[in-house]
Amino acid sequence: MNASLRSHYLEAFGMPEFLHIQAKTQDLNVPKIDTQCLVIETKNPHSFCQTGKIQDFLFKMLGAIGLEESDIKCININTDDLNQTLKQYNANIVLLMSTDLKPSSHKHFASHHPSEVLANEQLKRETWEMLKKVKQCLK
Repeated sequence: MNASLRSHYLEAFGMPEFLHIQAKTQDLNVPKIDTQCLVIETKNPHSFCQTGKIQDFLFKMLGAIGLEESDIKCININTDDLNQTLKQYNANIVLLMSTDLKPSSHKHFASHHPSEVLANEQLKRETWEMLKKVKQCLK
């Protein structure tokens, strides 16, 4: 959008341009959350964000490639919120553990949800291969 058109829209709302610019600047100053590994799921009845068997298995999976619990941040989001969520974090790698989420960077990895891996032994090999790629990316 060009500056003239933006000014016209702001004028229609009765908003001075300097307020619009200030609001944009404030958004840029929001600190990002630092983490080594951001693990994202969408709605799942077997969430790894809750303490229990699924979370323990996730931590064991990531522990196998050298990550510690303190290196991992687990979150649950709506599918439509992925881009906004990623802007809030400064993560070395991102694991997307939902078929609804698609990687958009070389630091993003798609994988089966830990509950699926526990329910289906055949997914372990594929998951392990992905984890080896994650480990290479962390080096």
